[in-house]
Amino acid sequence: MKILKKAAALFVAAAISLTTAFSAFAQVGDSPKTENVLDIYAEEYTPIDKTQFVKWNAADKPAENTNYYIDSTVKIPKDATVTFPQSSTLILCEGANLQVYADAKLYFCGKMIIEPRARLTVSGMVNFKDTSALANYGSIVSTSSATVKFSGDFVNHAKSSAVISGATNIFRSGNITNLGTITFSPSSETILTGNITNYENAKLLLKGKLSATLSGKATMNGLFSLIGEYVNSGTLVLEKTVKFYRGADSVLSTSKSSRIIDYRQESEGDIEEDLRNKGIKGIDVSEWQEAINWRKVKNAGIKFAMIRSSLSGAKVDKTFEYNITEAAKVGIDVGVYHYCYALTVEEARAEAKHFIETISPYKITYPVVLDFEDNSQVKLDKELKNEIAKVFIEEIRNAGYYPMIYSYAKWFEDYMDMSTLDCEVWVAHWNVPKPSYNGTYGMWQYSCKGKVSGIDVDVDLNVSFKDYAKIIREGGYNNLDRFD
Repeated sequence: MKILKKAAALFVAAAISLTTAFSAFAQVGDSPKTENVLDIYAEEYTPIDKTQFVKWNAADKPAENTNYYIDSTVKIPKDATVTFPQSSTLILCEGANLQVYADAKLYFCGKMIIEPRARLTVSGMVNFKDTSALANYGSIVSTSSATVKFSGDFVNHAKSSAVISGATNIFRSGNITNLGTITFSPSSETILTGNITNYENAKLLLKGKLSATLSGKATMNGLFSLIGEYVNSGTLVLEKTVKFYRGADSVLSTSKSSRIIDYRQESEGDIEEDLRNKGIKGIDVSEWQEAINWRKVKNAGIKFAMIRSSLSGAKVDKTFEYNITEAAKVGIDVGVYHYCYALTVEEARAEAKHFIETISPYKITYPVVLDFEDNSQVKLDKELKNEIAKVFIEEIRNAGYYPMIYSYAKWFEDYMDMSTLDCEVWVAHWNVPKPSYNGTYGMWQYSCKGKVSGIDVDVDLNVSFKDYAKIIREGGYNNLDRFD
């Protein structure tokens, strides 16, 4: 069966199901049936006759078998709890704004209609239960303090928008149908156990983090923009009609249970594993990052920092002492690196001695690194580059430190014979799901355009695939016994 036919069948089935769910809108208690049956898939919203509806404010307790509307700003205040029963309907009329304040709770078991130019704003908690149905023709905004839970059906209509921040859970029985625009903001963290379907002409912009569990399924038509992080343990379907955009620093990672179905190539299979979501998160810094608030960096989830200490010519990085002291003070593991300009073995030995002298007063819990990448060294023959690296690494090892070499993938592949070196490798290759370097490596620098709280400019992002702090501590490296 062609995938578009399957998509159409799902669309029709959803329309029938949700139209049935909304067919009770026209009935209020024992009032006569009217013709105000809502077609939630209609291109243009048709207003409902609210003659038999009751105007609601936050002080009223919603009653069974009663339909309500709001036509202005209504606020559910802090610490308040409101529950709309399954037999109730709430309409947010044009110009209305229902605001759920922080620490307020709204449980919705019935039906909610958001008319064009109406708005639902959530800063507290909203729980759409499995009996609920939500049709958005206006706008929905949840802030970073919000918690939103979906167990029912949610249709985001063609001219509507939803901006999702904070924590969102789409449970197994939850179904989100997007015909308009849904934006998961950078502060959003979404768990998908149910279903999301993005239809043609719709837009889904993922700037935060979405984790699809084993039963979670996302079907993408229209525009699917992955700018943030998608962790897939369920099913991701990329239809023929999808326009899939991936940002340079986005992450798409998969588990063993993950299933990726890509109909753009008429084939089914797995997308290459994205290593940027693996390992221990870290950064590397120098004076180019200027003043750093290391407490904020720690709170952002950074576990280690590689800090430039020195350069040739007996130069010391202007921010080295501050960075290594303050990073360690907040509990971040620290490694160090020296940017090498050596063109001879003698220069390499001198630079290494300067490096060791610079770092010796400090407790270093991550590798001690030769940064070997300068353009002036490209012209050197492969044998000389190898000798420079060997001498430098020997000096590091002889001083009791745990050595590592850093460069970019092409340098290791084309300019050196890495089989002759006995040390760990830290490879740089940006904006790819994994480095092109075919040798073994323990650390990977995957971006030079990272954004981390506490740092005002771009910063290099890294992952460590080994617990170097443990290896160094248990192996007796880096002279740590001097600091016990």
